[in-house]
Amino acid sequence: MMLIHSTSEFIAWRKSVANQTVAFVPTMGALHSGHHSLIAHAAQQCHLVVVSIFVNAMQFGDADDFNTYPRSEQSDYLASVTAGANVVFAPHQQEIFPADFDRYLTPSSLANDYEGKHRPGHFAGVVTVVNRLFDIVQPDVVIFGAKDYQQVAVIRAMSDELHPTIRIVTLETVRDTDGLALSSRNTRLNTASRLQAQVIPRTLQAIATLHAQGETRSHVLKSEGLKILELVPNILVEYLEIVQQDTLNTVDEARNAVVLFAGVLDGVRLIDNLLLQ
Repeated sequence: MMLIHSTSEFIAWRKSVANQTVAFVPTMGALHSGHHSLIAHAAQQCHLVVVSIFVNAMQFGDADDFNTYPRSEQSDYLASVTAGANVVFAPHQQEIFPADFDRYLTPSSLANDYEGKHRPGHFAGVVTVVNRLFDIVQPDVVIFGAKDYQQVAVIRAMSDELHPTIRIVTLETVRDTDGLALSSRNTRLNTASRLQAQVIPRTLQAIATLHAQGETRSHVLKSEGLKILELVPNILVEYLEIVQQDTLNTVDEARNAVVLFAGVLDGVRLIDNLLLQ
């Protein structure tokens, strides 16, 4: 098992295994059980598994958010290997973005709303770094979690255009026992905030239950969800929207739809989503 920091060293390794398929799990570290499940699934897809650990400053609009993002390279390396990784690629900033780097990308229109509206420049940073990692890793398959629903859609659009041979696989969101979607930012919630945050999965599940009972009018589903969220006044709701799964456009009738949520609780920004089957 290898821990590689240098881009040139990684490229040399990649050439040495050119006859083997590679599954790639890109992360920003602070790995949790959700990441472990992605890595384990990746190990079933290809001969080799690469996990990247890179906290991309370009996708953080808030410097404090970037500076306080949890970092734990050694434990992340050990967790990756335990889950099934063959190589952990943990490059430094200058390895990914050298001084002469000029391949900055503009994301598709899927990035315009929701996260794109509340985090200007975020998706430009995402597609730029993911494109760079795809160029270096040269994966056959890439595994993402569904928690960052819009992000995966934006990356998929970029990959379809620039890396059409890569297969993007999305796995269901992994949740903790209290229903909260696993996230590296959850570690910044204190005990009281953690209890309050449980209103998020409760809201999404209530919308899904109402939908399963036959209610498809989006404004009714959204209204019921907002009523539940209002029970926790500490949560600043940035958006609760019901959108088409592929286009991310808002819809009057929730068919093949997904509920998207983002909010801030005690300074911690949380996102979640749930498909309406």
